[in-house]
Amino acid sequence: MSKRKGKLWTNQYLIIIILSLVMFSSFYMITAGFPIFVSTISDNPAIAGIMTTTLMLASLITRFFASVIIQKVNMKLLLIISLFYFLGTIGLTFINNSIGFLIFIRALQGIGFCMLTNLVFTISSNIVPKSRLGEGIVFFAMSTSVGTTIGPLIAISYLAKYSFRSMMILTLGLMTFSFVCSFFTKNNTVNTEKESPQATKKEPFYKYMYDKRVLLPCILVAFNYMAIAGIVNFMGAFGKEISVGGRISQFFIAQGIAMVLIRAFSGKIFDKFGHRILIIPAAISGAGGLILLGYSTRMGMVLVSGVLFGVAFAIIHPIIQAWALTLVPPEKKATANSMLLIFIDFGLAIGSVGLGFLVKSVGYGMTFSYSAAFMIAILILYLMGSKKTLALEANKKKSS
Repeated sequence: MSKRKGKLWTNQYLIIIILSLVMFSSFYMITAGFPIFVSTISDNPAIAGIMTTTLMLASLITRFFASVIIQKVNMKLLLIISLFYFLGTIGLTFINNSIGFLIFIRALQGIGFCMLTNLVFTISSNIVPKSRLGEGIVFFAMSTSVGTTIGPLIAISYLAKYSFRSMMILTLGLMTFSFVCSFFTKNNTVNTEKESPQATKKEPFYKYMYDKRVLLPCILVAFNYMAIAGIVNFMGAFGKEISVGGRISQFFIAQGIAMVLIRAFSGKIFDKFGHRILIIPAAISGAGGLILLGYSTRMGMVLVSGVLFGVAFAIIHPIIQAWALTLVPPEKKATANSMLLIFIDFGLAIGSVGLGFLVKSVGYGMTFSYSAAFMIAILILYLMGSKKTLALEANKKKSS
């Protein structure tokens, strides 16, 4: 067996990382900016929630068909068309500011963002050499995580001084940059390393939408995002509950530092030793972080919990994604990515609603502690179910 590693940091890999970083930043600028803008033109705070729900529903419905479309159409062409489509939805915001029209725009953007996320996840996984799959997926995930973090920060800071319209002009410019980058991508439909040829059959429609081999990774990712939903939605209110106010945002700084440090080497560990050595300690660290956060009464405890949860945040999603991609043949990567994204959406939606009801009964702190159950569920299900997938991976290696 050859130990030669394929080249990771190619021009194509750098282009897709830069494109994705700017694209995610722009999208989350819009996502954070819309509720702020809506609050200025409507006295009903529920409207902002309706817009977010509309976006999620449109994205979720589209995800069931995205993997089929991606596998039937030239991916570079589809990426260019999808970015141009999204630019058009941004342009529509300058036409009409009525609530109904803005909700319609958010539905259109949900469709566009679904296609874009499926495309960049699939293209990046095709570009990455098989021998460095974990490392490549982890660094790509870091670019999307940074985008989802700085996008809202930019939007909130920008709208404190300037208008929503000017912010949309800024996002239009950023998305145009991503659009230009898309012309320099290639239609990479296979991995850069030689893979064992597999016969492609004409399969039923649903076979492109679902593959039972990645069901366990998808369920684990859903539980992960149920826990993340609590952190995202209730951290600000928790700061007030323990009388630290805005300083509670330092949790995300601690989490971000831990994430960057861990992701710098976790991908290499996956490629060398596999997923088991990473997922088990990550789930334990995440559970410990959430329990500690729930009992935190001062900032020192909050920061330590941020580091512990940051370890789980850094490992679970990208490593499970890389693992899922090893379970399917190359032509099913779009299906695997689409399923993962569907379960992420479900996890966020269920976690936000379910933990929201729990908050009313036990308060914010205990809600965080109870949400450690999601991490424990990840650990138990992984230990129970990974034996079968390990056998599947062993069979794949023998046949390759």
